[in-house]
Amino acid sequence: MPTYLEQPTYGLRGPDGQGWNRLSLNAHFDRLHQCGWQPRRFAALFEALTGRQRWGGFGRCFVGHPGSCGTCPVQLRRLAREGGIAWPDRMPLLLARVRPWPPTPGALFADPASGRSSLELSPWRGGQPVLEAGWVEILNTPGHTISWCWRDGQGEAFWLVRDHPAADAAVVLSRKLGAGMRHELYGGPGAPRLAVLTCHGSCAHEAYHLQHLAADLADRPDRASAPGPEAEIPEQLPGVPLTRLAHNADSSLIHRDRSREYGSSTVQLSWDVPFDETTATALVAHTVRLIAI
Repeated sequence: MPTYLEQPTYGLRGPDGQGWNRLSLNAHFDRLHQCGWQPRRFAALFEALTGRQRWGGFGRCFVGHPGSCGTCPVQLRRLAREGGIAWPDRMPLLLARVRPWPPTPGALFADPASGRSSLELSPWRGGQPVLEAGWVEILNTPGHTISWCWRDGQGEAFWLVRDHPAADAAVVLSRKLGAGMRHELYGGPGAPRLAVLTCHGSCAHEAYHLQHLAADLADRPDRASAPGPEAEIPEQLPGVPLTRLAHNADSSLIHRDRSREYGSSTVQLSWDVPFDETTATALVAHTVRLIAI
């Protein structure tokens, strides 16, 4: 996995192979080697999470020469998963919006804020941010995945979805049902049933997806309290391609078009818990996990 990203060298004949035909100030600037653990934009975060780092889009290397990554505090924090965000309780899904840094007053050609940004993390329906974070904090946060990035009227955004820490204890009972599969979800051994998923056609998910869904459904503030009003869900989520949602009465549908990993699939989810905001959030988080990168 590349961590020390050396600045590319350029030949004397210039990028077009015909020689330089303009004044170059390169001799007056230091070489800017970069650190593969310091992303500064979404594309660099994706590269760091998947081990595809390339020069460009990362912060400057503090050491400045190869061979010292093993003792670099930046890499040690990354390997120890230190310096991540404090994930809010009972909030498996966050909406991350990119907020560019404002220009530095008085800076001209070397503004340190140029090309830099931070992230505002909000509940998935939007509203007031619950956290502000940097790109390195997101990278160093254990147990999460991200969606594809999209752009709307407020700028760039993406989904940040957490792996539930109690997912390993969840129980999923599966059996063949005609041409499809039936999955019963339980929060744990001996716990009440939470939902039944019926896959019509091929299953477009993995077993761990269902375990995280079951853990999210079981993680309720007070299961003995009166249910709140029935929640609503959007038909489509930005950053979640080839997927549509629907809800009617006590069941929901997830339809996924054919992709490189799975064939087309329709999943019916019959709920044994109220379809309140907790259930809707768990459903949307599950949908994002299915396409997370």
